[in-house]
Amino acid sequence: MKRALLLLLCGCSLRAPRVTESQPCSSDSQCQHGYVCFLGECRQPASNLSVVAVEVRPADNSPYGTMQQGKIDLHASAVNDFALQAPLSAAGGVTQDQGAAGPVAVPGATVIFTGHAPAIPDRVEQVSALSDSSGGFTARLPQGTWDVLVTPPSQLPPYRPAPLDTTAPVLSYVLPNVSSLVKATGAVTSQDGGPLPGAGVTAVDGTGAQLSAPALSQADGGYSLLLPPGTTSYLVQVGPPEDLDGGQAALALDPLPVFDELVPLSSGVSVILTPEVTLTGHVKDTTGAPVSAARVYARSYQEPWTLSRSAISADDGSYSMTLRAGIYQVEAAPSTDATAPGVSGEETIPILSDATHDFTCPPKIQRQGYVVTQTVGVVAAGYQVTATRMADDLLTTRTAITTPTDSSGVYHLVADPGLYRIEVVPPAQAQLPRKIVQFDIDADPLPTIEISPPLVAVGTICGRKAPPCTSSDPQVAGATVSFYSLDASGAHGIFLGSALTDAKGHYSAVLPDVAQPGP
Repeated sequence: MKRALLLLLCGCSLRAPRVTESQPCSSDSQCQHGYVCFLGECRQPASNLSVVAVEVRPADNSPYGTMQQGKIDLHASAVNDFALQAPLSAAGGVTQDQGAAGPVAVPGATVIFTGHAPAIPDRVEQVSALSDSSGGFTARLPQGTWDVLVTPPSQLPPYRPAPLDTTAPVLSYVLPNVSSLVKATGAVTSQDGGPLPGAGVTAVDGTGAQLSAPALSQADGGYSLLLPPGTTSYLVQVGPPEDLDGGQAALALDPLPVFDELVPLSSGVSVILTPEVTLTGHVKDTTGAPVSAARVYARSYQEPWTLSRSAISADDGSYSMTLRAGIYQVEAAPSTDATAPGVSGEETIPILSDATHDFTCPPKIQRQGYVVTQTVGVVAAGYQVTATRMADDLLTTRTAITTPTDSSGVYHLVADPGLYRIEVVPPAQAQLPRKIVQFDIDADPLPTIEISPPLVAVGTICGRKAPPCTSSDPQVAGATVSFYSLDASGAHGIFLGSALTDAKGHYSAVLPDVAQPGP
């Protein structure tokens, strides 16, 4: 998966861009075969780029809703209109069945609407609402199908009604009667049979979706959960309780890993809790000098439980953290400042008793590279370069320090060692697409980055039920039109480029005209 961007945007053979003079026109018949007349010019289709997905997001004050559309074939035509519709603005309510007494309002319930099967898998739209003292709420939903999750404010389980279709909306949600809920009780105990009070306990299904509200184990280790009607078994997550800010609250039993276990309704959970151990050590650079304010990470590895901890090194480079005996992945990450050393890299170590482990952080890497095009060679000054280190098992993404290209097409970066996603954004006047590549910056010199041939995708955004747009349709100004390709797995969208619509609803987006990977 980490190689998907490279395969998509630089692993293919690029054809030289077609250079033709703009041909004026007033109709498609005046253009050569395959070209389309738009705004008085003949527009050529893509040579290599084919099926893409499009998201149109109107301005915040727009009366229209966001739209996603898949399978736009730019090889057939680079001219495409998109129609936006007014969103569903409707009132709903959350109540709970009380049998013969009739339903009662449920104030303070959170209602979350999540886009169902979006055209761009990782661009999922989500809208939330909160019920008032009468149980009522309002929602403004773009046209389409939405999954619904209702989370009551009490110990009642989450409620998942049928998906909502905005063409036939039903926004009145009735939570099941308490008498129909399944009550699950048990106890959290250690392997020696002793109770573990104060642990957070949550029931989930096989997909990880919550079946219950979180609960705390009591002084005797006992817990009680309410589950949806018809539940026969569940997975239980046992771990530290969350505090009011969403973080991990302090426990007398500290640290407590997170356990996942399949539990029949008639039993409790026995947690195999390994002994507490302390990991200490120092973070140093390659000269042996201490590195202060470095974040040290530890995460359990291939254990039947999950435990993650971190600590910050002191002025003398020392650190200390409490864990449970087991196998861990560890890594030290100094500041991203150019003068600080780089990350230490991941290591896997056994920590079965109190242990000491020192980290050595190498200097940051300083590199320079070139940005070129097929037609003119090295590019001019002002091409913006962003370098983002790909996340590893312990660290999230980290951004390198980079400079724009100079007049020789050279850019510079200072970064931690590792695999990077490099994005080059040409200045607007260049009329060239952004370029995204992926490579390991340990290489010296860095691979030359070649800007892909451009494809200008154009069209109109209007307010109506379906395209094409006509001159009598409302024009949607200030909308962002974004184009995405899917990676080889089809699970992730890769951003290709975007544009804003003008006062007449017209957009013009410069995209990379490159081939896409097969399935």
